Amino acid sequence: MIEKIKSISKVQWLAVALIVIGVAIMIPKAMGMVEFYKESRYAAEYDFSAGNLSPDLIRPWMSIRYIAVAYAVPQIYLYDAVGIEPHPETSMLSLNRLNQQMELGQVDGQPALMKTVREAILAYRADPVVTGLLEQEAHDWMTVLYISNSTGVPVETIFAGIGLPVEGNAHKPLGFLSETTNYSGGTKALVAAVQKVLDAQGVEPSNP
Repeated sequence: MIEKIKSISKVQWLAVALIVIGVAIMIPKAMGMVEFYKESRYAAEYDFSAGNLSPDLIRPWMSIRYIAVAYAVPQIYLYDAVGIEPHPETSMLSLNRLNQQMELGQVDGQPALMKTVREAILAYRADPVVTGLLEQEAHDWMTVLYISNSTGVPVETIFAGIGLPVEGNAHKPLGFLSETTNYSGGTKALVAAVQKVLDAQGVEPSNP
């Protein structure tokens, strides 16, 4: 057995190493694709693009970022509500995972954090607060309404600046919005246009 291993050439070892590395890279990407499909399918099923979602639609697999964009509530506001330091990486963890890390237990058979987030959404709707963007700039997964609520720049101002109608578009992520409107230059150009509006309005990067 040892002799067989010794007989393997450096080229063969390199090939094996590349395969292992390739598999290690593909597994997280494949898992990410599965998550993206689940998120997209759920959003389509409940017509998230129409807005005004019920907090009852929140599920344990959702992340703070997903919820923030879907409900147009600033991430920083949600972080404050649940008592966690704002961080881009943490925003991608599921509520179930965060609930386990915080050892919050269950409420009515669900992660306790879900109840806190639902209450935070209702509180925000009753009294909106401008917090700034956690990522400090516009991204393709953000909706115009989410950006507006986070920065305080009116939705109408943003749409006027990017040259698109407000009606039916405020709840669409910029990546999807660029596709449905066939925006000149694609998603990258649309995100840049939104950022240009924010810069013109004097929006300062938040420092959570």
